[in-house]
Amino acid sequence: MHLSKGLFLGLLSIVLGCAPLNRNTIPKSYDVTPVLLYATSAKQADSIGFNIVQGIAELLYPRILTGDIPLWEHSSKKLIVGPTQMQKMEKRAARPFVSGTDIFIHEYWQLFKRNFDFVVKGISFIGSEKDGTIINYGFIDGPDIISLLKSEHIATNASGPARLTYWDALHSNTFRFNLVQFGAHDFKKNPRMSPALQYQALHDERIFREFYALENTKQITYRVLSPRINSNNENLAFYTAIEKYVNANKQTILNAGGDAYFSHILLKRWVVENITVKESWSKYKDLPLQNLDELVLFIDKHAITLTAEQLTEMAVQVNLQGLEEYLSEKRFDFLLEQINNQEIQPQKSELFYKALLSKPWNKINY
Repeated sequence: MHLSKGLFLGLLSIVLGCAPLNRNTIPKSYDVTPVLLYATSAKQADSIGFNIVQGIAELLYPRILTGDIPLWEHSSKKLIVGPTQMQKMEKRAARPFVSGTDIFIHEYWQLFKRNFDFVVKGISFIGSEKDGTIINYGFIDGPDIISLLKSEHIATNASGPARLTYWDALHSNTFRFNLVQFGAHDFKKNPRMSPALQYQALHDERIFREFYALENTKQITYRVLSPRINSNNENLAFYTAIEKYVNANKQTILNAGGDAYFSHILLKRWVVENITVKESWSKYKDLPLQNLDELVLFIDKHAITLTAEQLTEMAVQVNLQGLEEYLSEKRFDFLLEQINNQEIQPQKSELFYKALLSKPWNKINY
């Protein structure tokens, strides 16, 4: 199905029908009302921490193609768009579905006694051909994807939280969207009503609401430089200590998954070639708290992951300090490689690390 660019707004009438809003003041309360939100990938700022539009497309696309999730032609759910028809529409699109699709989020809103509440009903997807002609891919019903949205995590950049499910991302209402329909009203004759209603629902301090609060957390991955390429004495001390404990606890390494690689060199001394550290960070009174998640050791060109629990059992110490305490001081030289799902370029490692220590965590990318 496709529509001309001039009929783009006609997509809205497909869903809910249109009628001009005939009042100049927003209602102080309203019963359960169907609404339509329009969100585009290009409008999702880095400070939000995630891209709800691209993320949902990436999550649902392969499941649409396998038929695991039904894609309906319309929110009335009378006709299903099959995978073959879906792929034919995508071939006409100027960009692939996962990177060139905008979404309409169908919701029900209610405002009662200054309490705002909402329910996600479903999601519609649109794209465009090279000449600008709109492609209406179809509608996915909310109940068909609730379990998936609650169990899968959306990719977050350096400014976002460490872990965030799609469900919580939707219920945070921190992503950018435009309210394009409210009940039977489409705001054509009173366009100012749209931002007014949206502000009332999301930001008005007189209104009570229970949105999901994004956690102030980060997942950090960094590589401690090998003393073979670094002259910092702390790097030598760290690698020497880890090698000592690794060779004294070879069975722990084997239990961690090293059997296939290391059984044949069990009697030789193992040399740690590189060490990658993964940590979870949180904030307390603006101070970053660091917790060790795991070490990834590269031995004989193979990676072995040791969890914080395994390292605790090994009672690893460096310079008479516990491993986690030693790592938190970061006196060694290292390269920050990743914050959440965002990879960090080596030349920007120091810049991003300083941002973690000094900037608000929703502005790491600025």
